[in-house]
Amino acid sequence: MKFNPSVILVLLCFLLNISDSQTQNILILERPGTIKYFKYEVNDWIKLSTSKPDTTIHGFISLINDSSITIDRVNEVTLKNISTIIRKRWGFNFLQKLFITAGIPYLLISTINGVINNDEPVVPTETLIISGSLIAAAIVVTPLTSRKHKTDNKKWRVKILDFTD
Repeated sequence: MKFNPSVILVLLCFLLNISDSQTQNILILERPGTIKYFKYEVNDWIKLSTSKPDTTIHGFISLINDSSITIDRVNEVTLKNISTIIRKRWGFNFLQKLFITAGIPYLLISTINGVINNDEPVVPTETLIISGSLIAAAIVVTPLTSRKHKTDNKKWRVKILDFTD
């Protein structure tokens, strides 16, 4: 099997195209002494609380400098002012959406079915119990959908990995 030299040259150029690759800084939320960490790059969504002034800022990271980050091209926050980073927990978030998307349509479909068939009562008590339980479970899971990581350098700390030259 013969290889065309021009094809090999083009493939080599694609593989070794270092001129287009760009390094960027990475924001790391890590737990000291363990291997547990979360990394944030440019265009990642973040929600955090600052200590000075005491506000909550959320949005997309537009720039990561050596000692600060810029959120939505407006809010520049230094690492020293970050008091808490709030992360979404995908498992509880999924359960909440599942319970809501199962409970409300089940109630609506059963109600429409009862109206069409002229049932008495229009909504059976079993349907109210099942759909009400699903909706109540979604409401109960709501506080568990996010987790606060206090960045006090004891449990969690924030660092910026600087890859620029």
